[in-house]
Amino acid sequence: MAENITSSLLGGDKNLFLRLKKYKDKQAFIIAYDKYVDQIYRFIFFKINNQAEAEDLTSQVFVKGWGYVQDGKLNDSDEYQSLKSLLYKIARNAVIDYYRTQKPTDSLDDPEQIWELADNQPDLLSQTAQGLDYEAIIMQLSRLKSEYRGVIVMRYIDQLSINEIAEVLGKTKANVRVTIFRALTALKDLVNKQN
Repeated sequence: MAENITSSLLGGDKNLFLRLKKYKDKQAFIIAYDKYVDQIYRFIFFKINNQAEAEDLTSQVFVKGWGYVQDGKLNDSDEYQSLKSLLYKIARNAVIDYYRTQKPTDSLDDPEQIWELADNQPDLLSQTAQGLDYEAIIMQLSRLKSEYRGVIVMRYIDQLSINEIAEVLGKTKANVRVTIFRALTALKDLVNKQN
């Protein structure tokens, strides 16, 4: 009950972000953690397909995010427009660093790798994929190149806006829209070939 009151007083992402920038508010960060931990975990899990490693990297993302708050880095630049995009950018970099430390034989693009969902959301993905079979989508998602897989996860599973994805990837909104279109086209082609 008290958590709900506190959460409603702090408001949405913009208000949380503002409180973190101005006051380094620990309670605001706790609420942000509760709000985004599942999304960040899912994003990382889809990238590395290892539950234990995804949990560790998710923890590192939030520790680093809190470090940004404590060091005043949120005030130093206007680079970060929202808390969600900051966390995704940190998560994306954590995944890149993770793969830099792995053996060269580990690959996200291995077609033999079977991917499983950590958190089933068939309604969201099936609606987004315009009626394609959910299981077929998940099976074929791992066959997409990493860039396409990433934008599909961010846009349709984690529901980031085009602006947020552009900020995370450091691309223009138009480039993100084109990448999403190409990713969905490639995914549909793979699913249709399977069927």
